[in-house]
Amino acid sequence: MRERADHLKGQVALKLEAIKKMGTGDMLMLVDTLERLGINHHFRKDIDLALSHVHREEPADIVSSHDLHIVALHFRLLRQHGLWVSTDVFDKFRDETTGKFSQSLSNDVRGLLSLYNAAHMATPFEEILDQAIVFTRQHLEAAQGKLRPPMSEQVTRALDIPLPRFMPRLEAVYYISEYQQEEGHDPEILELARLDYALLNSLHLKELRDLTLWWRDLYKEVNLPYTRDRIVEMYFWAFGVSHAEEHSRARMIHTKIVALTSLMDDTYDVHASFEECKKVNEAMQR
Repeated sequence: MRERADHLKGQVALKLEAIKKMGTGDMLMLVDTLERLGINHHFRKDIDLALSHVHREEPADIVSSHDLHIVALHFRLLRQHGLWVSTDVFDKFRDETTGKFSQSLSNDVRGLLSLYNAAHMATPFEEILDQAIVFTRQHLEAAQGKLRPPMSEQVTRALDIPLPRFMPRLEAVYYISEYQQEEGHDPEILELARLDYALLNSLHLKELRDLTLWWRDLYKEVNLPYTRDRIVEMYFWAFGVSHAEEHSRARMIHTKIVALTSLMDDTYDVHASFEECKKVNEAMQR
């Protein structure tokens, strides 16, 4: 499985290199796909270089584009990678008389969803992005009952939690099944996403198994039956901070610290008397 995944990484890296020489919009959509499938970490350097180039050069096909999806995607991806983009890029989509977003955009569901997600990369006092959220949410909610999969699922999910605020690993779970329904999806990218998910999932299960064994041994040794058995819950807390393979040791340490803190919390809040709490404090001070 890992050998096949390594082969596919090489193939996808070639696709990313080749598409850089094509349209900027195609490159941005590929980067977005890799990120939403949760496999962008394999191509982090290439993605950073590509987006830095877009930010530095301001390609004409983006500056002149009236494709709301591409313009909003450009805005969101660059801001997510710490590259500043002015909200002026959205002026072309506003009515010159009222200053509000044009009603002609109401039928462009893909563009509206992209703008909705992009607007959640706002900084304080960016009123145009506040307006964008209100405008897009209104039209996306109105369109919900008319949409077909996978767009219907993506709109519902974004209206609940916008993409920039959504847990990346959970987005990968949803998007892997949605991506295969999209016209023109790349079979090699999809296969890599599935293999990578399975490999990383096996690591997470191993971590949880090791933590469970550690907790059981500790439970027997300290002999505090009143404490809550929350090791799985604690692991999901650490998992939420980072699910990456390279952060495995950090997840293990994080989970153990929180589990020990929970044990102390149960002792102080539920079981121990005031005098016993004082003795525990004195023991820790020593």
